[in-house]
Amino acid sequence: MTIYPNIYRIDKNHRDLKQLRNNEAVMKRIIKSSYKKNEWKENSDAPLLNSYQKDNFIYHLYLYNTDEKTSEWASFLPSSLAKDSRFLQKKLSLILFVETEFELFAVVGGNAFRMIIPFIDQSFGLNTYDRIIEINEDELSSMRSRGITGQRMAANEQYREDYRIINYMKFGKVPQELHVKLSESTSKLYFPLILDKENERLQIAVGRSFKIRKSVTFNYLHQVLEDLLIVLSMPQKEYLSSYIEISDEDSIQKLQDVLHEKIYNNIRYALGETYDPRDRFEFDFCNPNNIEKFYEAEKYVLKEKTEDSHRVFSTVFDRSEIYRTVIRRAYELHGNNAFQIKVFLNGVRVLGYLGSKSISSSTFMYHISAELNYENKPVFLIDTKWYHLKEVFISDLKTQTERVLCIYKAPKTVLKLPWDKNLLKREGDYNLQYDPFPDYIVIDSIISDGVELCDILHYDDNNLYLIHVKYGFDSKIRELTNQVLISARRLSEALGAGNISFFDRLYDILKKKNRNVNGLTKEEFAALFSKNITYILAVTSHLKDDCVIEENIDKFESNIARFSLVTCSSDIRNYFEMLTYQIHRA
Repeated sequence: MTIYPNIYRIDKNHRDLKQLRNNEAVMKRIIKSSYKKNEWKENSDAPLLNSYQKDNFIYHLYLYNTDEKTSEWASFLPSSLAKDSRFLQKKLSLILFVETEFELFAVVGGNAFRMIIPFIDQSFGLNTYDRIIEINEDELSSMRSRGITGQRMAANEQYREDYRIINYMKFGKVPQELHVKLSESTSKLYFPLILDKENERLQIAVGRSFKIRKSVTFNYLHQVLEDLLIVLSMPQKEYLSSYIEISDEDSIQKLQDVLHEKIYNNIRYALGETYDPRDRFEFDFCNPNNIEKFYEAEKYVLKEKTEDSHRVFSTVFDRSEIYRTVIRRAYELHGNNAFQIKVFLNGVRVLGYLGSKSISSSTFMYHISAELNYENKPVFLIDTKWYHLKEVFISDLKTQTERVLCIYKAPKTVLKLPWDKNLLKREGDYNLQYDPFPDYIVIDSIISDGVELCDILHYDDNNLYLIHVKYGFDSKIRELTNQVLISARRLSEALGAGNISFFDRLYDILKKKNRNVNGLTKEEFAALFSKNITYILAVTSHLKDDCVIEENIDKFESNIARFSLVTCSSDIRNYFEMLTYQIHRA
């Protein structure tokens, strides 16, 4: 028999394992922890492990067969069809532990993967491949990744033959699994004994595990493991991602404490009771699993945790009011008690509704994405996960941000008015100044077909500009770019399908809200979208001095803002062009 080896590394620093004295105790803890979870019968207090030594490795085999039980097929099929048939089945769970001098690996069979998953190094395969990667020679056949910025949070992509790893490199992506054909030289150098042909290139799949896409015997598996130990002794090249996920649980707990302290210190500032700039908290608030649904929602129901359930304490119709409403409730209930406020915030749920239907739901804290300074390094919180940004990428990111702001500039006449924050506190107040102007239509806060198309529409004889406005070049830019990408996709779909009713419904809402449409008829309004369409991302400086952003990029410290701009500038070109504009302050 041969197998396709899928090799995992046990994380012996896991909180349930790090206090154990030896590998035998680790293996038995892993096995016993799964009994209760899977409702298996324990044969003994000490699970039986068969052991076998080969060279410097010790192999330990754990095998478990579940009791016979009736397959679900028995209840699915008509009784007349299933009669006289036996639907009893057993399930096998097999773990082959491999003990080396410093490591503990595992190869699983049957249903055993769910036994080890809580205890494995979640990035073992990727980190191992990063030691031998050849970005100009290795070929990428498919990839599963998640996004740090932008609208698309996850993606599965397949590539044509001869797609090189170097072409994959992209800011804002964190790889989860890669399917790679190694270069011929790498295959020969690190895995020579399992190659069958002279010019063979080994294919691997890497993510949580390191998988050789080649059928091997036990002896060849042993050779692969020996080869992997050599690879693991090498330093990582750090090519695969510009981010390093923080997995150490002590560090994560400290970061959670820093986050809650930041929110606690921000409460009175956000409620307008103090004005110390040190208490500002820059963050993005969005449901990362349902970005588009979150923005489509007409109202947001806020629930607080009780002893046995949740109860509604407020409903808001403007998503920008969610954070302030929740922290005000925390302050009213618990005053200056930081611990009780922390418990309260962790228990709050935010439900987005479209009509009477809930379309997005998650905890309050899950919605927060932010950038914090921790131990003098920028740290990102995205979707409840923490990341360090590698130093080598920060300067490149600054350069790309400067490039986008310099090259893709909107005409200076596209917006005429400066922004006096002392007089115009809200973005909506600034936008509504353009309502009386000819060739401008203010669409801010107008939701049609579940999308806010833009804040300000501006047009001339040949061009239509969809302008999205945000005060400050900070972490809130992520929210702005999410809205831009959603709008661009929905507009592209409407135009591609010839969906005139999309524009008719928007026109009707504008008229109902008494917005100025410059005397255009419904048909003339729809005809605007046959012009050359360009999106404009319009922002201000939020610093004390109204300096030009691209000329002072070091002063604008938000890497989330930089990432979001660079990613959006790239992604939106699948639909339309995008330019940038800096609104100057009065």
